[in-house]
Amino acid sequence: MAKYTEQEIGTLIGWFPGLGIDPNFLITSDCTPAYNCIGWALGMNDVWVGLNHPINYAWTWWPEEVPCNEDKETLISLFEYFGFTVCDNDSVEPDYDKVALYANEEGWTHAAKIIGDNVLHSKIGTAWDIHHSGGDTFANTEYGGIYVYMKRPIADRYITDLKKPKIGTITVNL
Repeated sequence: MAKYTEQEIGTLIGWFPGLGIDPNFLITSDCTPAYNCIGWALGMNDVWVGLNHPINYAWTWWPEEVPCNEDKETLISLFEYFGFTVCDNDSVEPDYDKVALYANEEGWTHAAKIIGDNVLHSKIGTAWDIHHSGGDTFANTEYGGIYVYMKRPIADRYITDLKKPKIGTITVNL
């Protein structure tokens, strides 16, 4: 693992001030635009899953079977398409993948994997993967707050591989 500079850490804390006091904050990867938080939470680290890619890369993708908009229910539908169901808490459950979905006043914004008690694993846009606490970590930022928790049996991870885009099926943003 690379050592991250104070400037890199400061950049993240500038975007998300709550990280400055977060005991779980840790950068876990180098920056990459190859995937985003939605793909990451679904189990894909090679596809940008979303409405568009901020730097207009060719691998932006959204499944045709799910409506594509910023409504909070749409992101829930996307995760349901990949085998997740809504659940009532962020408690770690053996044998389950769990995620937290975020929204602000405008609609859904972010997804994070729940990897421990009050520990989440996020991909931050085209930047780093990080560990962070749940709750108010992203409060008063563009990510807003958690609006729903979802889970799926670990045994159903294969659904992501079955339904992820195949070569030749990825939308190019123009």
